[in-house]
Amino acid sequence: MGNTVSELMQEMAEVKTFVKDKVAEGVRPVQEEVTRLAAVQVKAEGDLKELRRRQIDGGSQDGRLLVREGRFAGYDALDLALTRSIIIPRYRGQDGWSQAPIIQELKRAAASLLEMPPDALLAWEERQLRNRRMAYGYADASPGMLKFSREAAIWRAQLMALRVKALDSTTAAKGDELVATLEAAQLWMDVNLETVVLPVLVQVPMPSNPYDIPRQLGDVNWYPISENTQALTTDPATGKSTLTAYGLKSGVPFSDELDEDAIIAMVPELRRSMVVNAAEVIDDVLLNGDTTALNGINSDGATISTSTAGKAHFLLGFDGLIHLALVDNTAQRNDHNAAVSADMFNEILAKLGKYAAPRRRGDVVFISDVNTAIRSMSITEFETVDVAGARATLSSGEILVVYGKPYLHSEQMALADTDGKVTNAGNATDTGRVLVVNTSQWRVGFRRQITLEADREPGKGQTTLYVSLRIALVERSGTRSTATHTALQYDITGV
Repeated sequence: MGNTVSELMQEMAEVKTFVKDKVAEGVRPVQEEVTRLAAVQVKAEGDLKELRRRQIDGGSQDGRLLVREGRFAGYDALDLALTRSIIIPRYRGQDGWSQAPIIQELKRAAASLLEMPPDALLAWEERQLRNRRMAYGYADASPGMLKFSREAAIWRAQLMALRVKALDSTTAAKGDELVATLEAAQLWMDVNLETVVLPVLVQVPMPSNPYDIPRQLGDVNWYPISENTQALTTDPATGKSTLTAYGLKSGVPFSDELDEDAIIAMVPELRRSMVVNAAEVIDDVLLNGDTTALNGINSDGATISTSTAGKAHFLLGFDGLIHLALVDNTAQRNDHNAAVSADMFNEILAKLGKYAAPRRRGDVVFISDVNTAIRSMSITEFETVDVAGARATLSSGEILVVYGKPYLHSEQMALADTDGKVTNAGNATDTGRVLVVNTSQWRVGFRRQITLEADREPGKGQTTLYVSLRIALVERSGTRSTATHTALQYDITGV
């Protein structure tokens, strides 16, 4: 018997499919089959109700605000949005389609989210913070945690304000805004829990595209003053950085052969896949973006295009963090040509100069590929209690900070060849890389956050669910060729 909502729904769908196939073949199931299948169905439905009851009564342990009863019990606003995006295009155009039972159930499930008490929103925020701490072992004062906390607080405040409007009977559309915001909030929190690079960079909304943000002011001069004497002044250097958003989109098609129960059973897995893929592509372009089609940093030895599967997104429209140190300002890269060591972190930290001493603790972070992070746990200075204390990697199994800077690792930072680039046909030698970034010197802009759209194609008997976003990245100095706020250690051997 299944142990998840998805598995139990799948079991019930299989029972119905078996009976449907028998009928289609003109074969009547024997009484023993009917009795056995009925027992399986009843047991699965009972297990499903019990599982959903535990999910809800247990305080929605995965940090979601859930529908409490009915066919969609255990679903949150995002699950409902996914189901609606797939189901409604199949019914729209039919006579009385809006009154179809499943459409009405979806409406009732969404309406039930309006009944959540205010303390549920506070609990939702706290669960999101707890999940973030558990996912990355972040301390509350770490840059990733501070940014995530602010984001969660903004969503919670918006949801509370919308809840008041939704309960006001004089407000037009009532709960529509709340449900839509719940969908966006849960999707954004899901993605932030899956990303590594995005949460540590400063994110800004883009009211227009392109969008200009002021560059930090230059230094001012100071002079002694005398009584009744006009003080000398300085005109600080000014400027702006321009965020230009570029779009990314992916689609997942569904055939008409999938019936309602199978779709409902599939939604949790679909949601998980969408979130993981959205998070992966966001971190991938932030780290590895490269507008060079020929011999790019992710495709050395080849020419790629915007239709090259698996690599097209690198050509999105902006160059990422690694590109600055590896290509734009080569003084910011270092060929380590040796095994992992504590000094490999210090070597590139020194390249940051003044940017290595942030205005507030946590602005500077190390980011590496997974292999390098694993091998770094064996560095003598990190490994044993007598040297590293309670955080020794031999017992903790993780490195949270190096030289006082948070140490993150991302699956989107691939092993590279000895020149620091990823060879398109496969690296001659796999070597590791470590990036160090002063995060205050980068801005990530979102002209459109993650959006779900369904497109019905009757001729194909197919519905395609599209996921899209529009993202921008800019560094704040204004001149990448001389920027010293980001550095890269490459050719780390033995990983």
